[in-house]
Amino acid sequence: EAAIKPDDAHFARTRLLSLENTINGKVIPLSYLAEAREFVNKHNLKLHLDGARVFNAAVALDVPVKDIGQYFDSMTICLSKGLAAPVGSLLLGSKEYIAKARRLRKMVGGGMRQAGILAAAGKLAITEQVA
Repeated sequence: EAAIKPDDAHFARTRLLSLENTINGKVIPLSYLAEAREFVNKHNLKLHLDGARVFNAAVALDVPVKDIGQYFDSMTICLSKGLAAPVGSLLLGSKEYIAKARRLRKMVGGGMRQAGILAAAGKLAITEQVA
């Protein structure tokens, strides 16, 4: 709690807690995620998951990924780490959050043309390789 920065002109205000699952090969249990959710609610913060290897965590915990994701306001998933897609990542969140992310991406010139073949590989990785 001491690390939370107040609304002060001298510091960037704390607005987000970001977790990673797995982290250094260790799986964060669902009970810890529930505690993190309570913490951010108490302090009016958002909770984000760097889910680059969230499918590995789900297998280790023997739960669906949605059981992990339920605690977070936003989540990223890497399709190449552990899922064997050649490239690609997903950003998950509310409709409003995704709309804002798309707008920001457009403002900075992000995006790819004709990315359908890559999207197909990502879809296959999610639908065919996850137990």
